[in-house]
Amino acid sequence: MQQYKIIPHKSLDTIHKITSIITERERGAYLRFGDGEMNHMMGMSDQFNKHDTNFDVEMRESICIDDPNYLKGVCLMSRKYGLLEEKMWPGNHEFKPHMCDQYFNLMCRIRKKILTEYYTFVAFNFYLTTYPEKSFPLMKNIRNLCLKNSVIFIGNKNIDKNVIELMFGEKYFFIECPPKNSYSDINNIESKLISSLNMNDNYKIVIVCCGATTEPLTKRIWKTNNINCNYFMLDFGSIIDALSGNNSRQYLIDTKFNGKKYRESFKKYISNE
Repeated sequence: MQQYKIIPHKSLDTIHKITSIITERERGAYLRFGDGEMNHMMGMSDQFNKHDTNFDVEMRESICIDDPNYLKGVCLMSRKYGLLEEKMWPGNHEFKPHMCDQYFNLMCRIRKKILTEYYTFVAFNFYLTTYPEKSFPLMKNIRNLCLKNSVIFIGNKNIDKNVIELMFGEKYFFIECPPKNSYSDINNIESKLISSLNMNDNYKIVIVCCGATTEPLTKRIWKTNNINCNYFMLDFGSIIDALSGNNSRQYLIDTKFNGKKYRESFKKYISNE
């Protein structure tokens, strides 16, 4: 029987890998395949997006892309799969073992091969809520990389702009997406994103906060041949909601994360450095 070497990357390693790709200004992406994304692979809806056959097909296509810089964050949050970290528990990112087995087998069936290297899908969510002070230099590094490059932000129009400017800098191009069922507008979002990427040949950091639509969108951009710059597609996830004061996920409630307090402390940190 053929043996496979599985290489999981926990939160800190995932963040370091992301920043190393951006530092080298290479094309790259970090995607987050959580339980909602798994639902779409199985032909079901998620909390914010209704079932759509095309959506489900594109979600499956996205998990099939293999490239060293196409970082697949997956919800295999148990000891067996190497992504469970200290201070995780049920309700705070830990998944039941049988669910992880189900998700791993699902991805392998869709890909028609073993997923041998993967990343945590909660790198920023976990680190900012669990180790806020340790996260400050990491987020300052990402902020500095954003300041040195062009930034495109894709997200709900109601996101607090002060949060975006604090975490990623004041200069960015904003592409709005619906707060729910954003896949219904994916063609429009894709068109605007390609136009923004092709405004010049500068390196672009694309901060994506549009839920499960992120994976089909990233897949489309990755496979597009008419983009004239390098870029990194960064799925920042639901932590942006928390920083905006909206505790929309259970882990935010369980960890008693205070977005306002984090923003104030981070602002003080970058001002004193």
